[in-house]
Amino acid sequence: MRRIVIGMVLLVNAIGFSQDNNFVIEDDLIVWRKVYEDTHHFSALKNNLRLHFVTDSTGTISKTNFAERKLEELTADFRIESKKGKYRVSVFNIRFFGQIIHREDLIQDYSIESRFLKKNEEIKKSIWGYNETALLNHHFEKLFTIKKEVHEDW
Repeated sequence: MRRIVIGMVLLVNAIGFSQDNNFVIEDDLIVWRKVYEDTHHFSALKNNLRLHFVTDSTGTISKTNFAERKLEELTADFRIESKKGKYRVSVFNIRFFGQIIHREDLIQDYSIESRFLKKNEEIKKSIWGYNETALLNHHFEKLFTIKKEVHEDW
C-alpha cells in the first residue's frame, strides 16, 4: 500500500510539471510560440506541404492531426519573425474539427481557448494521463523545424 501511495504522489507531480511553457495567453487567446536558433532562413519552410504561406512570413497550417490518434484534426494561423541566426514562430487561432457537446449543443469545430482556457485566464492542466498541449507542442516543434537537405548523387 505504501508503494502505491508513493507512486501516486510521484505521478501527480509529474503530470503537474508536464505543462508546456511554449503556450502563452495573449489577449484571451492561447498562442504557441518558440524561438529556433538556426542560421538557415525560414523561407526553407515553404517546402513543407502542411504550411500554406499567404505572405513571406504568415500563413495557415493545413487541416491535419499529424497522424496522431489522440489529436483531432486542426487548423491554425502562424507568423514567423526573424533576426540574425534565429527565427520565432507564433501559432494562433487554433481550431479543432471534432464533435464536442457544449451546453447540450453538438459543435463540429471549436477553438483551443474553449477547450483549454480557464475563466481565470490560465491553461487547464491535464489530469488523466496524456497532455494534449504537450502533444501539440511536439508536433508544432517538428512542423516548424527547418529540415536539413540531404544531397544525393543519383
